[in-house]
Amino acid sequence: MSQLFKAHLGSTNRKMLAVRLADFADDDGKGIWPTVGRLAQETELSERSVQRILAEFVEEGLLVVVRKGGSKPGEATRYDFNMAALARLKASKTALDGCHGVTHDTVSPVTAATPMGDTDDVYGCHGDTQTVIEPPIEPSEREGAREGDLKDQDDPAKFGKRVKALEMGTANNPWPGAIASSTAWALQQFEKLTAEERRLAEERRDAYLAECKAQKVKNVALGVYLRDKKFLAISPLAGKVQATSTKIPVAPFGPVWAGIRVLALLDGPEPVEMPLGVRDRIRQTFETLMRTSEARARSYVGGKGISVGPGGELIFPDDFDQAELRRRVVESGYPRANDLHAQAKNRDRTVTEARFEALADLCEPVPVGSELFERWRDYHEAAGWPFVPDPGSMPVVYFPKGGPERLHLFEIAARAALRQERSNDHAA
Repeated sequence: MSQLFKAHLGSTNRKMLAVRLADFADDDGKGIWPTVGRLAQETELSERSVQRILAEFVEEGLLVVVRKGGSKPGEATRYDFNMAALARLKASKTALDGCHGVTHDTVSPVTAATPMGDTDDVYGCHGDTQTVIEPPIEPSEREGAREGDLKDQDDPAKFGKRVKALEMGTANNPWPGAIASSTAWALQQFEKLTAEERRLAEERRDAYLAECKAQKVKNVALGVYLRDKKFLAISPLAGKVQATSTKIPVAPFGPVWAGIRVLALLDGPEPVEMPLGVRDRIRQTFETLMRTSEARARSYVGGKGISVGPGGELIFPDDFDQAELRRRVVESGYPRANDLHAQAKNRDRTVTEARFEALADLCEPVPVGSELFERWRDYHEAAGWPFVPDPGSMPVVYFPKGGPERLHLFEIAARAALRQERSNDHAA
């Protein structure tokens, strides 16, 4: 697995995740089954970034899905590395770049040619001890040993996800200032709390922010809230009222679903990373796919607008880099909207705060396939937004009233309605 350390993978995030995956693999690159949550916590990447990079590795042929997870709670997808594909990865630097071939061993000097370190590895540089990757512990053994000492609801492996939930909120109400604060430091403070204190910090989060707003004072950073145990100063009754606040159902493709979705799109995309050497990675993936299926290889590049020349060379369009960035923004730049899309695909009914019911009157049913439906599709494409998923047999999908031309009026009315509803909640 040492080739991962010297391979060019396009970005530090991709390299970090690949190296962490290698830690779980055996010497043959097999047996990788950590959860997305664990990978996110241990690499300090978001879960969405981990999912995206894993999907890229599978698409590029670097990872092979052995067994899809999700059939039962907590079950992770199992992967194996494609060792042949790893062997074809380009190196990030030339052999012996920055290396001096000397170990300073005063007893038995060695040279770069001495067969130590990774076998036949000129990139090993200093010829030190050979790296040995221990076989992974079976999931049942690993989880069983840990769960024996932990309560089900206070698993340290989930702390990162819980802190992220404290940052983002559950209903479009992120912690003010969280974007400029250290998540890692907040996580450290969260870990120092007792299980009961962690529960109270989560339960009284919204009540604390509401109290700050009511008193017209600035809330502290999330890490300070946890370190100073500000939640203990909040009335238990306030926490209970917040916890039992009215929820409403959110039907897929319905009016509330549509209103929340479009507001998330209007908020703009999150920053999306464009990996270095993306063209080289596409060429490598194309060559890998060509060895097994020419049709699949051509479909892969065709989907990116890339044509294949008479000699098998790839011909990239002039606007490829801009188009690839737009594609990545659509796929991962709007996480809230894409979460709603995933729920709609599975026909999952979710719940949200009652205040979002105000959006229902601002949306209208649009017949699938109608002229107005297609105008909405064109507007999404022009704006670089992900469009609604396939509605299947659904006869209508809800969109803001008045079509794309009146979208600005919807935004004004929707944000005003939500501000009023929140103001009413605080007054109550």
